[in-house]
Amino acid sequence: MRPTQFGASRRLQLDLDLSHPTPSSEDRAPTTTWIANTFNYFHVCLLTIPWPYQFSRWQLPAGTVSYHHVSHAVPQSCDAIIQALFVDASLTGIRPHKKRRVIYESDPPGNTSRLHNENDVWTRKKSSVSGPGFWGQTSYYDAFTDTRNDVGVPYLTGHDNFPVDQKRINLGARVLALLENLPFYRDVVTARFKIWKGWSLGWPLTDMIFTVVEKMWNSLETEGMNTNQRASFLSKRLFEMHSRPLEVHPSMTWEDFQSAAAGRWELIGLLFTLTGLATDWVPHGDRIFMRQDTMDATSLAITATSVGDICLQFCDTTGVVNDIVAWLLLHHVTLLAIVYGESDFRPWRKLGELSTTLFALGLHQDSSAKAPFFLSEMRKRTMVAAYSMDKVLATFLGRPPLISWRYCDIQMPLDLSVEEIFADSVVRNAAIARLDEKSGWNLESSLMKGMWPRIALITSVLREKVLELSLSWQLENLSQRVEELSRESRQLRQGLPEFLHWKPDIEGVVTFRVEYDLLFEVHIEFLYNDFLLYRTLGKRTQTQPEAIIGIARQILKSLVIMISEKTRSRQPIKGIGLSVCLPGLPSAGVLCAELLRRSRTTVISSCLEFPRSEIIQNLTLFASYLDTIIETHDCNYRVAQQGQKAIRHVLDQVLSVEGSSSVVEDTRRSDKMIDDANLLDGVDFDDQDLFLGWLDGNMQHMSDSWLASVNFT
Repeated sequence: MRPTQFGASRRLQLDLDLSHPTPSSEDRAPTTTWIANTFNYFHVCLLTIPWPYQFSRWQLPAGTVSYHHVSHAVPQSCDAIIQALFVDASLTGIRPHKKRRVIYESDPPGNTSRLHNENDVWTRKKSSVSGPGFWGQTSYYDAFTDTRNDVGVPYLTGHDNFPVDQKRINLGARVLALLENLPFYRDVVTARFKIWKGWSLGWPLTDMIFTVVEKMWNSLETEGMNTNQRASFLSKRLFEMHSRPLEVHPSMTWEDFQSAAAGRWELIGLLFTLTGLATDWVPHGDRIFMRQDTMDATSLAITATSVGDICLQFCDTTGVVNDIVAWLLLHHVTLLAIVYGESDFRPWRKLGELSTTLFALGLHQDSSAKAPFFLSEMRKRTMVAAYSMDKVLATFLGRPPLISWRYCDIQMPLDLSVEEIFADSVVRNAAIARLDEKSGWNLESSLMKGMWPRIALITSVLREKVLELSLSWQLENLSQRVEELSRESRQLRQGLPEFLHWKPDIEGVVTFRVEYDLLFEVHIEFLYNDFLLYRTLGKRTQTQPEAIIGIARQILKSLVIMISEKTRSRQPIKGIGLSVCLPGLPSAGVLCAELLRRSRTTVISSCLEFPRSEIIQNLTLFASYLDTIIETHDCNYRVAQQGQKAIRHVLDQVLSVEGSSSVVEDTRRSDKMIDDANLLDGVDFDDQDLFLGWLDGNMQHMSDSWLASVNFT
């Protein structure tokens, strides 16, 4: 027998709210199952209380559990364990509390202390189907063994029995009914892969997801059923199979993984999430969205967000933790940012769930010895994508990152294509042999392999170091630390293979548009890291570091060249809009301030190269591009228009023949003579504070999805 419901919780002296009542002396015959469930709950509570207080401060009623830690394997007999668990009331000296009876499934209705009702689902305590996962060397578990599997406890185990109520089955059926348009979803995702293959999952895994779900939806068991009947039948079946552990071992084959992945709600959620993400790549006016009885791109993305949330709730309720859940969370965060924006709380909250899941799976350390090659490499990419996403959101929101490189040993992915990762050993080993032995980069100068996750890891580690300086208020040796980090950035950039350097002229270069755009993003990423460093130094010291002028020049010049090339070749410029606003506008603001300063004072003995004519021309072009690149329906349209007003206002003042100037001697680090407010004097703004936020590099003002630019999807 096992208990089916529990009484009200008892409040201990330490205000520890325990939802499990303990059996009275007359009920001291619980089964091993009940004992194991008791351990699962109370050993966690025990760890939260300092050891001296665990027994001396607890006011335990007579006959209650003393909560000694006992192995889950229950090596002793039930009687022996019960003797260890229960404390005699005569030894405690505490007045016994009113006895409570635990209700067992086999008890007749007349023996229950109260009637069952529909609210019992809220008071029923359920155990998680997954264990706590990764144990670090500071955990109590590490003290018992150096190798986690030595005591026979699986890395992340589960069990098959988990009660599910009918309401949840009905909700799952509503989700599965959407699979009636499964061919449409596959076509949308296929169209997206023709544009960009991504690197976090790739086509082999994506195709596997659709194939498994299609096989389930069209199974012989559902033959003759209508959509609602089929959805209800499959929903119940999924819940019956959902709590199965996804056991991974080094000898696992790709076919074994596909079989283990079937029948899981996280796979359903991942299918819809990938479909929603595809709408950000496929033009919304594409014929694929013009089909009869199908959703438009916007509705499809919103629907995918809701389905992903529901499937994650199913996983959370049962405590399922595995690689597929991590993939779902990873892509769901990006989809939330695309649909609702990075400033919305939902992406940040889900990012927290993602980081917790990755740590539980142990992906923040080398886990290659515990998984087959294909899964080991995909885990590396998953961790890199999550780490990179964390730095993007942390920079955008100005918050400390959730995943710190100081506590991680993130493995560098191999420079292989996803197809090579999932290929047979002969093809895979041949591809590995074509990698540079020292650097690990491919020797074919290919942009279509694993270079993107490798670059993402390099730039993200650098960005976290930039954030450490930017978000910290410690000014000690700030200038020296900025210079050292800037030097490290330049060395990393120069150390990249030649084919990974962005070249302004694309004529005659055989490069796909998306790959060329990503090379440009890498180029801008390194420059923007330097810009943030010296902008931080200037704000903290109230000076204008000389280096920031040169960095702003490079950023603005690169943007103007890239936009001009795209305009001439009639290529879409959608993807460059984010770089125009960030870091384009702050860089333009720095140059405008320097132009004004030099126009109001005659600077002599300057060691700073400042090509006034080039800067004025680039600012003029940049201001004109703001009209064409940022469209009226864009979330950043208003701030782009205000930026355009500010730039043109400064250019009018600089090019005016009127105005007196004074002579000053320029120094290597001049005082910030033109502040942001003076820069905008005379400009008619709808919201001057909004643009000042942009000028200052305040990313919270941006409403469009910056996270989508990570491009791992």
